[in-house]
Amino acid sequence: MEAFVRRVKSFLAQLQQYNLSSSERKVVGLAALGGMLEFYDFIIYGMFSIYFADQFFPNGNAFISIIQSYIVFVLGYLARPIGGIIFSYIGDEDGRKKVLIMTITLMGLSSLGIGILPPYKEIGMAAPIILLLLRLIQGLALGGELPSTYVYINESMPNKLGTGFGCTMVGVNGGLLLGIIINQFINAYYSHQEIINYAWRFPFILGGILCLISYKIRYSLHETQAFKQIVDKPKIPIFYLLKFHLFQVLMGIFITAIMSSMSVVVIVFMPTYLAKIIKINQDLIPFLMFLTSIANLIIIFLTGILANIIHPKKIFLILIIIAIPLVFACYYLLANQILLGISLITLGIIEGVAAALTPLILTTLFPTKVGLTGVAVCYNIGFTMFAGFAPVIITSLVNSGFNVFIVPVVYLWVMLILSLLGLLLIHKKLSEF
Repeated sequence: MEAFVRRVKSFLAQLQQYNLSSSERKVVGLAALGGMLEFYDFIIYGMFSIYFADQFFPNGNAFISIIQSYIVFVLGYLARPIGGIIFSYIGDEDGRKKVLIMTITLMGLSSLGIGILPPYKEIGMAAPIILLLLRLIQGLALGGELPSTYVYINESMPNKLGTGFGCTMVGVNGGLLLGIIINQFINAYYSHQEIINYAWRFPFILGGILCLISYKIRYSLHETQAFKQIVDKPKIPIFYLLKFHLFQVLMGIFITAIMSSMSVVVIVFMPTYLAKIIKINQDLIPFLMFLTSIANLIIIFLTGILANIIHPKKIFLILIIIAIPLVFACYYLLANQILLGISLITLGIIEGVAAALTPLILTTLFPTKVGLTGVAVCYNIGFTMFAGFAPVIITSLVNSGFNVFIVPVVYLWVMLILSLLGLLLIHKKLSEF
């Protein structure tokens, strides 16, 4: 017993060296706040599209309306790689701080625009077209925002990456929790018809206002020393990246597969999946998603702390091995209302571990002079390929007659295998971490 107590004390003492200083906490807080608001603005589209799908894509078939609204969701993801290339060029040329300020402004304006956009019956085809354009702007902004946040954290506290990314991703994924809280609030205070008529707009308007207010806060951030010390910037970072680091790019894209797919399938798309596809009582969904998000944030923080002393690759490999049977079990039990909450929380925990580790690993794959470009390309292409199409693929296959539980399981299994492949093939690079 005494030996065990000594080991615990030694472990806790070892963790002390990874505590953030006051200045580091400020950096993490300011970076994570913007990431949270931008992620909130981006994902509430997926949460509230079930309410406004018919207003912008009128159709007698509910499935078709959902699919059409999620096509716009996909297009937002398609814009992310383009935004990543544009803003990573600015970030690798002029600094990370400039990108962080620009992207939060764009996200705020586009979210506000969605919130006040008239429906199809008032302005006709202009409604879905403008919705598409605003969604594309959101995608462009997020494509630069999150990679810039990750690189900024990596360069600001290279010796405390686990803690830095754990805290940052709690903030970023806190955007999911904020969306869930707003969703729960609206469902509690407005009837279903009131939400359809006008209340679905409130989350977009709120997010836009918060982004426009918080952009000013980011002016207090300082440029990283690592960026200031770059002396041999390539003229065109994306060309340099693809010429000298193509293998890392490809493996980085694979590594993002499980984080990106689960963030959409398990968090963003799940309310629609539960309510519209497997017909769960809609009154239960906001509360269960709230619990799932809380568990998700707790595990992100704990995983970040653990990643200071255990190689992130090892944690990730263990996650994949455990997740393969767990994903099947969780989806199989979604039909059981008694075990529904446990299943959702378990899926949220799996996503949380991946969310803490994926950006940390990506930021270690590239040199500083193309660090932002590398992370942006991997992260945004990964999210576009593996997450952006997920709701449309799953909904379409279910609508075609495939089993409602097996379809998302098989989809996530493919993502787990891709992440595993990326980790194993990049083993030599990660061993230098």
